[in-house]
Amino acid sequence: MYIRQQELQPLPPWDSERVFFSATQWFAGLLADVASATQTIYLQTYIFTLDTVGGPLLQSLCAAAERGVKVCLIVDGVGSAGALTVLQKKLAASNAQLHVYNPLPWAWVSSHLERNEKAFRFFRRLLRVNNRQHSKLCLIDNQQAWIGSFNITDDHIENNGRGMDWKDGGVRVTGARCELLREFFEAVWFDDEKKLSPRFLFHPITNFSAMLRKRRLRVILQSLYAAKKRIWIVSAYFSPVRRIVGALKKASRRGVDVCIMVPAYSDVAFFPALSSTYYADLLRAGVKIYEYETGILHAKWMIIDGGVMIGSSNMNHRSQLHDIELDVQIFSDEAIKSISDDFARSVGGARQITLKNINRFYAWLLVVGQIPRLLRYWL
Repeated sequence: MYIRQQELQPLPPWDSERVFFSATQWFAGLLADVASATQTIYLQTYIFTLDTVGGPLLQSLCAAAERGVKVCLIVDGVGSAGALTVLQKKLAASNAQLHVYNPLPWAWVSSHLERNEKAFRFFRRLLRVNNRQHSKLCLIDNQQAWIGSFNITDDHIENNGRGMDWKDGGVRVTGARCELLREFFEAVWFDDEKKLSPRFLFHPITNFSAMLRKRRLRVILQSLYAAKKRIWIVSAYFSPVRRIVGALKKASRRGVDVCIMVPAYSDVAFFPALSSTYYADLLRAGVKIYEYETGILHAKWMIIDGGVMIGSSNMNHRSQLHDIELDVQIFSDEAIKSISDDFARSVGGARQITLKNINRFYAWLLVVGQIPRLLRYWL
């Protein structure tokens, strides 16, 4: 059935938006909201580690369940593999629920959560082994939500004594618009795209279904083609699909300020080399590229003129084709200014890549970077 956007009840902007760049502040605020929950806590993440962040959060989730709050946790079967046994045991003891998204085929630890026969389950997991649950969301009482690039791990915490600090970003939002996020969570929980209302066709905040993947790419391309002043992108893992590359080049050639910030150092060691294989083509079109050297860049957001999207999506093939992602649009002038100012500050301290200085290491990039580029469809 064909549905017109005007036939749907319009969604209001967020009641409030607060942007976070500090992991310490992010997790402190998240714990406070979890502790004050009265009805529901829906949490989903790629990585859940039982460390100085995950341990206290798990205790708070269990305490909430014991006082009567409905607690549901979705974790990825690969990203959170090391914590599954403990999570199952402690959440079950507190009457909270756990869903493991796409466990590894041989990870029978989560088998009792699925209704399929073992043989069918094994081959189903094997076929979907490259599809991961990468989104980060905590929805509390269907009225406040935390969305961004922060996994549940103290790797993100500043000055943790394990090398470089990570640069992340996220937003706490409140209001009736959280209904979209509840639908998204339930769709992932039940692995059922029918849980998503037609609104998702006009608010493509996720790529949960094949149709939404196409729709989301189309909306991004339309935004890039329509940009008039600026396109500022922060991507922890930069390996865009061909149509995105073409749209960025066209935007730059018509005078749009196209700036891309990528990591000089990454938690995925080969990714800076892979990203570098895109540099020369983009630079020749006038795109500005900066490598963040102050720490490990893990943030993901995109600014197009006056609009901002922030969440879990990277500008790479994996986010476009394989993983479940979640991003939200920011509306308030204060939040948009906060993200724009942070981008400007970060770029100011980053290393700009040019056609002149790229020649000094381009031969090395051709050897190292082209190897993962051949596999970019899966990365």
